[in-house]
Amino acid sequence: MKKLYTLLTSILISNLLVAQVVIDCNSTRYDEEIFPNIITTSNITFGANNDYQGTNTILKLDVYEPDGDTAAFRPLIVWVHGGSFVGGSKVDNDVVGLCQRFAKRGYVCASIEYRLGIAFPYNQTSATNAVFLGVQDTKAAIRFFRQDAATTNTYRIDPDMIFCGGSSAGAFCALHLGYLDQPSELPSTIDTVALGGMEGTSGNPGYPSNVKAILNLCGAMGDTAWMVPGDIPVCSMHGTADQVVPYATAMLYLLNIFPIMVVDGSYSVNEHALLTGIDQTMYTFYGAPHVPYAGDVNYMDTTVHFVSNFLYRFLGCSPRDPNPVANTWNTVSVNELAADVSSLEVFPNPASSECTVRIPKNALGGMIKMYDAVGREVFSAPASTSNMQLRTSSLSGVYFVKVISGNEVMTKVVVVE
Repeated sequence: MKKLYTLLTSILISNLLVAQVVIDCNSTRYDEEIFPNIITTSNITFGANNDYQGTNTILKLDVYEPDGDTAAFRPLIVWVHGGSFVGGSKVDNDVVGLCQRFAKRGYVCASIEYRLGIAFPYNQTSATNAVFLGVQDTKAAIRFFRQDAATTNTYRIDPDMIFCGGSSAGAFCALHLGYLDQPSELPSTIDTVALGGMEGTSGNPGYPSNVKAILNLCGAMGDTAWMVPGDIPVCSMHGTADQVVPYATAMLYLLNIFPIMVVDGSYSVNEHALLTGIDQTMYTFYGAPHVPYAGDVNYMDTTVHFVSNFLYRFLGCSPRDPNPVANTWNTVSVNELAADVSSLEVFPNPASSECTVRIPKNALGGMIKMYDAVGREVFSAPASTSNMQLRTSSLSGVYFVKVISGNEVMTKVVVVE
């Protein structure tokens, strides 16, 4: 009986996953904004679960649809907001802007909530758990729409045309949803029994949580080794001067203060996808800070065009404007970028016998200094090379590394064990 039930379930899911979006490639739907107005339905409950403190959290989402749309089956983008897993909301201006712009192109978009908060002390374990909870809630939102497609069909979603995207912390959720997909890959610090397993228990059980592709905007992941041949495609966008989430591989700091762990930013994600044979594309915001599209319409235009072109080919068409703006990725090596426009980096962090300080090119010629927690100077030298080694074998505790160049002072916290 169990085998029969499993077989019937598999058949049902397979039937659900037959693509039904049909478009005319001679039209401009999905390639351009053709709907002048959208309909927003707010605060739809899609699940609930206990947060890191054990408090039950009701999870809600907002749906954005093109007004007047009569299509029977439509692609869905589930957008996840940023906020370092301690803040942010589904009504942040960047995710709202993305939802509105893509809904005008004909997509259905959802901006979702997920459980926020990181247990103290802030470290790799507590931060990893926070990401895991966010991924579980994102999966619950995807299952919500698949359940709707199989039952009331309120949103007229094609269950085989669901994409997941995120901004900053939301991109962490999207990337880990897409590629941290095997129990054997899970970090040993995650208690899957206590937290609810790979799928989680946030709601809508019995439906798949897989997606067609990942949209990574200024995000990173714990280890690109989780990306293996045959994995789903990924579209990445990231600024080289991002001081919140590393552009390549570097230490991640919570709130720019607490060292958490070394993560692989968008450059490293895209590079590994290339090496692994995963369908990928990347746009570099050369010299831009974290989530530049959040407050600048020009960056938002670039983001929407680049992501739209990536998605459009999954609908079987070629965009009319395949290169809306020049892509600077691949024109400069990651090492040159790090030396030119990257923020100050210190690694490994925590350190033991020594650490390396990577100094931006525009700060060379200044001074590098190191202070203990009470402000006493323990090291001082000219910032003469891009990578300087500091011996820390005689130190222990929290220290501040400062690079002083003219009127500019850059600071990083380093923990010496």
